[in-house]
This record gives sequence, C-alpha cells and structure tokens, in this order.
Amino acid sequence: MLIISIGELGTHVLEAVSRSGLFRRIVVASRSGLKAQQRLNNALIGAGLDGYFPRFEAVELDFNDPACVKQLRALAPDVIFSAPSLRPWWRTGDPATGALPFAALMSLHLAPMAVLRERMAEADLDGIWIAASFPDVINPCLSRSGYGPHCGVGNVQEPIAKIQAGVGRALCIDPREVAIRLVAQHAFEYYVMREEPSDALPPYQLQVLAAGEDVSDLGHQILHEPFPFPYDLHFNRVTASACLVALRTLAATGPSRTHLPGVLGLPGGYPVLVEGKRLQLDLAEGWSVEAAVATNTASLPWDGIDALDTDGTVHFTQETSRALHDLTGHAIESLHPSEAARQARWILDALPADP
Repeated sequence: MLIISIGELGTHVLEAVSRSGLFRRIVVASRSGLKAQQRLNNALIGAGLDGYFPRFEAVELDFNDPACVKQLRALAPDVIFSAPSLRPWWRTGDPATGALPFAALMSLHLAPMAVLRERMAEADLDGIWIAASFPDVINPCLSRSGYGPHCGVGNVQEPIAKIQAGVGRALCIDPREVAIRLVAQHAFEYYVMREEPSDALPPYQLQVLAAGEDVSDLGHQILHEPFPFPYDLHFNRVTASACLVALRTLAATGPSRTHLPGVLGLPGGYPVLVEGKRLQLDLAEGWSVEAAVATNTASLPWDGIDALDTDGTVHFTQETSRALHDLTGHAIESLHPSEAARQARWILDALPADP
C-alpha cells in the first residue's frame, strides 16, 4: 500500500493499516522524507507492540514534480491512498458549524488532487486509487474530466454504526445483525451526528433490516436522535476506520458488500458490491440508479453546490458565490479542476495565515 502525503488523516490511516495485517509492505511518500520516516517509525513501534511487523518504507516524493511519475511506476502499489489539501478542514473551521458553506473551500482540496490526478494518469498504475479529499464531489469532478479515483472513504459509511447501535438497543439484538443500505451525500452526516439534529435532513434513502424484517421506520427515527460528536482531529480516527472497512472489502477474495462515496463518477455515497477492482451499485430492491443519483444530487445544495456538470464543473449556490466574493473580492460562480489552483490561491490569500 502506498500512502501519498502524510497529513493527519493519512497518519491515522497509516496507524490503522499497520495493525490490520492486510499489507506486507506499506510505503509513505511525502515531500519530507524525514516526516515520512518519523510517522512510519511511530507506526512501527505501535504495530509491533500489537504483534504486526509489515515492511515499512519512507519515500521522498513531490507529486507537483512530473519526475515523480517514474517513482510511482517503480513502486507499483496495489493500493494508493491520498487525501492532500492546501489547508485541511480542521484548519478552516468546524465543518458542522462553519461560517462559510463547505463548498466554498473546495478548491483547496481539488487543486492538489487535480495535480495528483495528472501524475496518476501518466503513471498508468494498475492499483486501486482511494481518494479521501471530499470524495463525494471531488472524485466525480475528476472522473468526469479525465482519469479519476476508484472510490473514496468516509461520509456515507460513518452514520451507519449510529443506526446499527440504535436499532440493536431498541430491539435488544446484536447491532451486527442489523443490515443497512444507505444512499447519502457528504452533508448528511453533519445533520445526523450532532447534539441537536435538525428536523429536516439532507435527502437520503435508507433500508434497515433486522433478522430479515424491515425496520426502516425505526432507522429513520434513530437518525433524528441526539448524537453529540467532536468535529475535531479525533474525527480522522473515524475516517481511518472507514478506510479499513473499504480496504478489507477491496481485498476480499469474492464479492463483498459495503458503502463507499465517490464511485463510478457519481456524486455522494452508495451501497456497493465489490469484486476485485470492479465496483457496482448494490441498491435495495425497488430503488433505481436514477433515483439514488437524484437523491444525492438534491443533497448537494446542503454543501453549497447547485449542480455538477458532466464535464466535472461544479456550480455553486448563490450563498456560496456571495461568501466567496465577500472573502476574496472575486466573482466565483463555479469550479473546474483546471481552475482549481487559481481559485485556491485567491482563497489562501484571503484566509488568515496558518499559526
């Protein structure tokens, strides 16, 4: 497994994967070889104490440099994980209560991902690319404008345990016996995992089965229950767990079911059936692909996005455009991967400097 860019999320993924037994070799690639080695050594000690000793390697790699393509080819990873950002969400405010619509800062994630996409496309690797930077929208942006990731992690996966635990508690059964199919977009979890959930939730589809019995009404009820949640650096541990779920599914020897965001060039997250590198939607009986995609498309305005075009262009809501104009002084109504770097520079110039 290759982890490109070792930020906070990448570090949590590294620590989790090191203890999973899924990979014999784990490589961390960073612009700072020393940082990569330090994070690896931390993982080595912790994993070793748990009885796991994968082969660790630190590589100095800058994906802004076209020369990295040769390095990527030489590494030939089976799985690539990336979540680069010019400034991560935890340095720009709480995503659940931020003053800016979430999409207003999308270019800070899309800009580095667009560069990495070009390197990945040129390297023509055979591995699975997991991209975790706002995958519900950035992954389809990339896939609709050229080469794109296979999938993301997090988001649609993360409210599922809340539903399973609530149903298990209500019915006095093991939560692992609760089978769920959920269609939801990124914004959804921020409305169901908070101290006081709002009465209105972003559009979603849900099926909940307990011992073969449909208890979806109970699932809907549980989504509205209070669920105080710390949207701070600890949140990365949850996403790392979601990544492990995805990795185990992708490594399964036969067909396996899970939930993933950012698949097949579609917005939002879906239940999927995975067989090797082949992913397909695994919707509940009676659900159509068209209705599932329409559900997640209708959720985009909750993140500040009006529409996502077939060429990967994102159109912002009026609220997002106003917020961007107030912040940068520029009229910004849309975003395409080719424009991400310029838009990100305007935003970074306007935001307070990192401490």
